Amino acid sequence: MGPLGPVQDGVRRIVLTLPSYAFITMLLVACTGMGYVAPWQSKLVIGYNAVGIAVFYTLVRSGMSARLAQDPSLAFQRVLFNASMVTLAYALIPMARGLALQWLCLTILFDMRRLSKAQIRLAAASAYAMLVATVLLILEFAPSSIDMGTEFVNVAMASLTLCVLLAVTQIGQGVNQHRKQQQLELERTVTQLNALSIRDGLTKLFNRRHFQTLLDEEVRRSHRCHRPFCVAILDIDFFKRVNDQHGHAIGDVVLREVSRLAQGAVGPTHALARWGGEEFLLLMPETPLPAAMETLEAVRRAVGEHDWGQHAEGLSVTLSGGACLHAGDLNVTHTLERADRALYQAKRGGRDQVMAASA
Repeated sequence: MGPLGPVQDGVRRIVLTLPSYAFITMLLVACTGMGYVAPWQSKLVIGYNAVGIAVFYTLVRSGMSARLAQDPSLAFQRVLFNASMVTLAYALIPMARGLALQWLCLTILFDMRRLSKAQIRLAAASAYAMLVATVLLILEFAPSSIDMGTEFVNVAMASLTLCVLLAVTQIGQGVNQHRKQQQLELERTVTQLNALSIRDGLTKLFNRRHFQTLLDEEVRRSHRCHRPFCVAILDIDFFKRVNDQHGHAIGDVVLREVSRLAQGAVGPTHALARWGGEEFLLLMPETPLPAAMETLEAVRRAVGEHDWGQHAEGLSVTLSGGACLHAGDLNVTHTLERADRALYQAKRGGRDQVMAASA
């Protein structure tokens, strides 16, 4: 299976929280049945919780969350909601205050990988502010229902736990970021190695080994679909003279420029490779011979009309080529040999021309 989309991932994370919400609901119902919690208090907390889950599920499932926030799963908003739910339970149910503080830390911990450092700090500060404000309100309006000594310890422990949680979160995010960076570097390295394994180092065209793989695949496709293809061999005329008169550095420039010009002329559907030395091989899938000859002629013109004098004074480069149609059950080696014979016919005929293999 591939990676989940934003909507599916957001729904999955909400579903993962349902067992914990169900546990809290059952705990409140049990405490209500045993008389430890007033029914209206239990109903208010459960109802608030249920409405919040329904709203978040609707926003995520409908895709509206993707338009309302950068994170389609609404992780930050859900953390703030959970903090408000914990605060409500803390205010209404005295016996649940110790558990509420633990739950507060868990809600932040669950989504800490989804939050930025600024969001984590803001979520922790908001939760702590809501907790302190609740304690002060209880002290103001119902002082008899609160033991300040116990609540002071609870708030102090919550403060310490939140600080530790922030530190652990930042360390975890740093480790996660480092891991992602290493993964990206590894992927880049693998991509580069793959490119090096199939490309010629000088011209950046496909190398001979990879071209042979492409050729074998095209033969199988041709047999399966009964669609012929063409193969052409191209050769730079008098390339040894270029090296002798202008040096091997200019010879390398000629190879690179011919490769660039040829690649631009053949288009994206054909495969061009450096076959060896100054020789190139062109694979033209599902191409009849007349169209293949037009492509070869376009390559020959692109090379012949290029301003070679900009690279070295008196430099002139031309190209010869031969093409052959591969059809039926012919051996591809025989097809290459026929293309090679057509190339040498072009050479013997005066060079700077392209020819088709005779039937």
